[in-house]
This record gives sequence, C-alpha cells and structure tokens, in this order.
Amino acid sequence: MHLKNGAKIAVIGGGPAGSFFAHLALTYAKQSGIKVSVTIFEKKHFDKKGAPGCNMSAGVLSEALLDKLSEQHIHLPPACIQQEIEGYFLQVPEYSIPLHYPYPPHKTRIVTVFRGSGPRFANCDITSSFDHFLLEHARKAGADIILHPVTSLEIPGNPNDLIKLTYGEGASKGEYTADLVVGACGVNSDTLSELNKMGFGYIPPKTIRTCIVDICPTKTVNDALYGNNIYVFSLGLKFIRFAAFIPKGAFLTICLVGKKDMDKAQLNTFLNQPKIQKMLPEGWDDSKKRCICFPSIPINHARHPYTNRLVVIGDAGISRTYKNGIDSAFTTAQLAAKTAIERGVSEKDFEEGYFRPAEKLLGRDNIYGGIILTANDIISRQKHVVSSHIKYMSEHPDTWETKWMNEVLWNTVTGNATYKDIFFKSIHPRLLLSLFPVTLYSFTKKSKTW
Repeated sequence: MHLKNGAKIAVIGGGPAGSFFAHLALTYAKQSGIKVSVTIFEKKHFDKKGAPGCNMSAGVLSEALLDKLSEQHIHLPPACIQQEIEGYFLQVPEYSIPLHYPYPPHKTRIVTVFRGSGPRFANCDITSSFDHFLLEHARKAGADIILHPVTSLEIPGNPNDLIKLTYGEGASKGEYTADLVVGACGVNSDTLSELNKMGFGYIPPKTIRTCIVDICPTKTVNDALYGNNIYVFSLGLKFIRFAAFIPKGAFLTICLVGKKDMDKAQLNTFLNQPKIQKMLPEGWDDSKKRCICFPSIPINHARHPYTNRLVVIGDAGISRTYKNGIDSAFTTAQLAAKTAIERGVSEKDFEEGYFRPAEKLLGRDNIYGGIILTANDIISRQKHVVSSHIKYMSEHPDTWETKWMNEVLWNTVTGNATYKDIFFKSIHPRLLLSLFPVTLYSFTKKSKTW
C-alpha cells in the first residue's frame, strides 16, 4: 500500500506537527520522484490575538529544535522571536542560583515565541506568531491550507479504498477524499474523541490541565526584573511540579504544571507565595491586562495511533512528558512522513516505521522522566536538603560537584538531554558521595531546630 503520483494527503491540524509533516512529506516525495498533494485543515487563525489564534503553550524553543529547523532550511524570522534567552535562574525557598550553559565555549540559543499573535489585551502588533510562520512555510512549500475544522471521518472497511472527510459548516461545508490522513490536532482538540470512536484501536493519551498566564509588564520592567533569563521555581508546593516565569519582550508568560489538573485556586496560591510576590511586576493582577488559560498536556502516549491510511502524530500520538512538545512534534512528523513516502501507508508500515521507533526514542525515555519527576517531588518537599545543595553550589561555583549539578539542572529545565542521560548523571557515585556530608549536615541542622 504505497503513495503514488497524484496521491492526496489530508493533515488535520495546522500547528507545528501538521506543518512539519507537510514540509517533510513534500520534501521526501520530491526526493523520491513522486508528486503528492498535501492539504492542511486548521480551524484557528494563528495571526489573531487571544483564543482565536493561540495554541496555548509556554512558547520556549530549544537549541536542539532550532538546529533541526535549520537543517530543514526552516529559518525563524526575527519577527517571530520575542526574546533570546541567555540563561536560567533556579529559585528554591531560601536561595536562588543562576544556571549556565554547561558546554563552553559554545553559546546556547534559546528563544521565546508566541504561538498565536499575542494575548487578547495586546495593544501592539506581534508581526508573526510561530505557528503562523510554520503554516505559511508549509504553504510556500506547496501545501494547500483550508481554514475550517474537520467535522467527520469515514474509514472504509476495505484498506484499498480511500478515506473520506467532511470539513466546515453551512455554505463552507465540503468533502475531501485522501490516500492518507494525518491526525496532527493535538490533545486539546475535539477530534481525538472522534478518532477514539472509530474502532481501529486508538486510545488518546492521558492528560492533565496546566495553567498559562500572560501579562504585559513592559520591556523595561521585564529587563529590570528578569533580564534575558527564564526563572524556574522549586518552592516545595505539593501541587506543583514545574513553575516558570518566561520573558517575551514586553510580555511575561507564567507557566504552571502540577501533578493533577491546575485550577484558579492553585494559581492564586502560587502567586501569593512571598517569593513569587517579590518577583511579580506591578499591576500583574489587572484582569484587563491578563490572559489565563488551562490547556491540557499528555502524561503518557496514545495507544495504537495508526491504522491503514491514517496516522496520529504530535502530542496526540507520542510526546516527551512535560518537556519539548514542539521538538517531539518534529520527531514524530519526521518519522511518519518518512514512513509514508518511502515505506507505505499500511497499518504495519506505520507500526514498524513510525510508532516503534518513536516509542523507543520518546516512550522509553519517559520512563526515566517519571522516575526523575517522582524523585523531584519527594526531594523538593525536603526544603532543608534542597536549600543546602543550592547554597553549596552558590558558595563553591568552581568545584566539580557544582559544575556537574549545573549540567544536570540545566538539562532538566531546558530538556536538552534525554531523561535517561539526566537520570544517570544525577546518580553519579562521585556526586552522591561528595554531597553526602552536605545532605547529612542539612538533616542535622533541621533536627536541631525541632
């Protein structure tokens, strides 16, 4: 079951996964000497402010992703970049410490972007959102764009027959018949429940609700408070796994990820922490200049995200837990596109060419990620231990132990290394042995305060 000249590919979702797939499928098809048409269906307008254009994301692009885009000749224009990030600051209950790129003399490149055209209250033009740029890049590469949602899919019983989909409503309603359908709609889409009902074995990933807040302190205030740094918080709060302040030019994005679904009460509890209050810009609580959303993220991967002539990619398929969702979207799009063009579009083709490699690369690594996150939950509640380690790093910046811990923490917050690599570096015998006296002292000090 192969794609031939004139084959039609429908991509449901015009976010990063869908745009990456379109670009890569057209590239691989050209290299293979076949001509295919790709049509992307997307209901959002990524050049609009607020909910109509936003894809609800923290909007941090890693160096690894930017390198992959450059290899594909996808070059992010300056208009897309809100701010270039030079480093991270880790804030624990009693101390804060800068985290540096651990591999000099090379300098890292991390940038912050908006997935739509900025918050609803923005009174300035954000000339190009990241998702809008990618979708336009896919269009220039040869993809057609239909700005209407897909409303239904019909998968035929005979695998040799094509898939029919319906899109739009009313006067804009239409039908499209495809040799291949690619589900790139993301875990926040209603399309997942439809795929789940279709009987080919697809079970969507389990998700939790996160919280993202956008405010506008002005660039002058941002520069004074945060500089070109992302601030990451580990304050020992039981309900939070990850919290960050992400500067974006004149704007600031606050991102919270918990063990369970986040809500406004948990957001307010976090924002009212004394350490957080000191770092919030004046006027942060002005409801007219604040955007809040609670998007879902996957905490495991989908089951059986493929069948004959249909494949599900991005975070609706398989993604790295909690980190680098856009990077994972590129990885899954690349594997699926290469499989479809060079191998075939049967269920077996996608199982062997797409899902098994993605599961090996991302799914197995997530096992180590789960161990790291669980350990972090336990350790972060031992505030005296965390503070003693961070204090040691601050007071002994040039020791092997500090440099090693900096590398572990840097890769943890940026996602620049696999969870497996981070796990084994964090339990290095020399590191554990060297930190034992510091850890023991912290427990001794705590017992004296009881």
